[in-house]
Amino acid sequence: MASTDFFGTAYGQNGDTFEGFQLGDPNIQIDDTLLLIEPGVAQAYAGRQTAVVNDPPAPTPTVDTPGIPIATPIPPSRLGTLPGISPPPVAADPPPRSFYGSIEINPHSATVPLRNLADEIISVLASDPNANLKVTVEISAEFPKGVSDAIKRAVSENAASLGFKNKVWE
Repeated sequence: MASTDFFGTAYGQNGDTFEGFQLGDPNIQIDDTLLLIEPGVAQAYAGRQTAVVNDPPAPTPTVDTPGIPIATPIPPSRLGTLPGISPPPVAADPPPRSFYGSIEINPHSATVPLRNLADEIISVLASDPNANLKVTVEISAEFPKGVSDAIKRAVSENAASLGFKNKVWE
């Protein structure tokens, strides 16, 4: 991916514009939204993008009355800086301050997904020493014909020994 001789990538296409276009950048996220762009098409697109950035059109004044031009706003890319005056700082978006997630896990094969959840999400979140992390596991079980006394007793005893805060049968 670090070479411009191969495919380009993008994460979407809107008309003739490839959103998130990259060519020659090995830092890509491979998922089901990734588009591969043929090498020739990608190189031509990259050339058009460079031409647009390097040569933006100059603003043209409009004329309301013959001989008297009306001021036309100048795009920020064409603005210069006055000597001794620095442009105002651009405020960056603040980083996210919280994460909330939920997942439904198949109860017949819960061991591996729960282990992956602990390894790939919980441990990563807990790796930040400034994180205040709370993990809650919610279980909902319905028995259309009613639950047996044996299952009710076993689950109630196990929930108590595991320290469940809530363990309600309805």
